[in-house]
Amino acid sequence: MKGISSDGVLVLGETKCSGAVSDTVYELSAKARALADSLKSSAGRRHDVNVIMMLDEKNASEADLGRIGQYGADAVAVVRGDGLPFDRAKCAKILALLAKKARPQILLASATAFGRSVMPYAAALLGTGLTADCTGLEIEEDRGLLLQTRPAIGGNVMAVIKTPNHRPQMATVRPGTFGIPEPVRGRTAKVMEPEMPYIDDSVRASSFEPFNACRAALHERDAIVSGGKGLRRAEGFELISRLAETVGAGVGASRPVVEMKWIGYPHQVGLSGQAVSPKVYIAAGISGTVQHLAGMSSSGKIVSINRDPEAPIFKVSDVAICGDLYEVIPMLIERIEKRKRGARDDG
Repeated sequence: MKGISSDGVLVLGETKCSGAVSDTVYELSAKARALADSLKSSAGRRHDVNVIMMLDEKNASEADLGRIGQYGADAVAVVRGDGLPFDRAKCAKILALLAKKARPQILLASATAFGRSVMPYAAALLGTGLTADCTGLEIEEDRGLLLQTRPAIGGNVMAVIKTPNHRPQMATVRPGTFGIPEPVRGRTAKVMEPEMPYIDDSVRASSFEPFNACRAALHERDAIVSGGKGLRRAEGFELISRLAETVGAGVGASRPVVEMKWIGYPHQVGLSGQAVSPKVYIAAGISGTVQHLAGMSSSGKIVSINRDPEAPIFKVSDVAICGDLYEVIPMLIERIEKRKRGARDDG
């Protein structure tokens, strides 16, 4: 593809619903740069990192896109069109087409709702495999294969997966896994808009409405407070929200309470919801099923509150509080607010 070198690392980028470039793009661009540098050089040249962004006419200025280069990208290919990026089938077809032309060794995306819906479709179109929700990516020293590490069996096993016979090697990465390095000031990525053939979009969205002005973008949060069936009633999420607001966290939920309509699906954490890796994850009234642990076990610190001393989530918790959440959480809120007041008084 003109302007995008082949045989390198390709990253599927995305924006926040505000239109700004997502932090996951910077994170994956930096990791892609490290992986590309670890690949054996081809014909005396280094392997490039290219980012694909699918946007409508309003999203992300060229200056914002160029700044992706500060994190390791060499070029940013922008595809703009009606229904992008919300028509995920169309996005997958575009991604597969561009990947066939660029022929990257590796294709990465974040394990957000966007990446999780586009990448499997694209993998099927490309006839290759996909490792989902990775928490580690390295280059095998001997063969130059991508070593894709992900938790399995509820986080009890760390599986290392290879794709030796098909290209590209595809993986989605849990947001926050690698972090965002300091940008290299003055370095920019070349921004281009490749010519695209007609893409059949037989399924079209009639409208799109952002959910609560991006408040449910859990992968962007450093802290998350999640509630489960232990809340015993939907109104319990008022208490969860109070704690989340007190500590500046996002609100998460387990699958059962989402299915009971206590809270919306964008808050669901787990195998069938969002995979998150915040610095702090607080689980209140969540027993810790394999499906839920698969979505949050890579968090920095896990704090759990549960009445059942045998709750499985205690086994993966850094801090385990056995007690009634309706007694524990108000005490936590009171102590945190008291500490905040003290800090303000001292200041």
